Amino acid sequence: RLGAAASDRRERTSPSESPSSKMENVTLHPLVVINISDHLTRVRANADAAAAPPRVFGAVLGTQAGRRVELANSFELKVAAAGSSGSAAIDMDYLRTRLEQYKKTFPSLDMLGWYSTSTAPAPDESDIAVHQQLCELNEALLYLALDPSGLVGGGGGTGDLPIGIFESEVVLVGETPTPRFARLGYKVDSIESERIAVDHVAHILPSGESSSASAFSQHLNGMHTAINMLTERIEIISRYVAAVQAGTVPFDHALLRQVKALCARLPALDSDAFRAEFVQDHNNSLLVTQLAVITQGAALTNELIDKFNVAYDRHSRRRGIF
Repeated sequence: RLGAAASDRRERTSPSESPSSKMENVTLHPLVVINISDHLTRVRANADAAAAPPRVFGAVLGTQAGRRVELANSFELKVAAAGSSGSAAIDMDYLRTRLEQYKKTFPSLDMLGWYSTSTAPAPDESDIAVHQQLCELNEALLYLALDPSGLVGGGGGTGDLPIGIFESEVVLVGETPTPRFARLGYKVDSIESERIAVDHVAHILPSGESSSASAFSQHLNGMHTAINMLTERIEIISRYVAAVQAGTVPFDHALLRQVKALCARLPALDSDAFRAEFVQDHNNSLLVTQLAVITQGAALTNELIDKFNVAYDRHSRRRGIF
């Protein structure tokens, strides 16, 4: 449901939006929503059904140009303790390591915020405590709150995403500077690859099977059917020509002229531009396959090293070597 709703382009504003907002335009990509929904689903599936629903926390990555912010990706955070209403202690070492890894792969993305699940109508003191921990990395972080019950952001059965985006600000309360969150308006936008992925994910059941064919699946099925039909017809023509040459089938000059006309079209594709593009596509396919094999080999090597380290460590301890 979240994935299907995120594929639409809609502007969301709030009456409580801060008039002195530092952000002029906030764009949310569906990939962030899908990651949060997947994170929450996995945690709930592994949690005790009788216990209170656990909160999940994560970092939000994106790009910023002046007052324009684009939230494009996210990943999970490790927490030392997180209750249904209490604050959480973020593992900052793990966060820094993941940010370094993402920076190598996506150098244009920076940590612009963090997300969490909450059923509260507005951020509370526990959210402020988590926000202050993360401000060690960036003082101008945004807070993205997902309400599983659909209350945050005014979802409540209206079809809107149950998501609120907030920015931190400091106000004077009785001559005392007090941090608080102010709601921001945002819009959901996506690129073509995200729209295809969201449409495909929206048709997948929890069992892993597809409830109905998505546009992407229908396109692939159509191409597969067309290629199979073309292959079958080419094989029929090839067997017919071979039978005519062998003398087992009588000559049909009209049909042979049609085969000749069809074959005469093929040399038109035999050009330098076609060969260069064909070779490039072929090399790209081989490169992708080679990278997949290298990745699999690296994973197997890493697993072997881990097993060796465990076995060597146990052997050393049995001999009294520390």
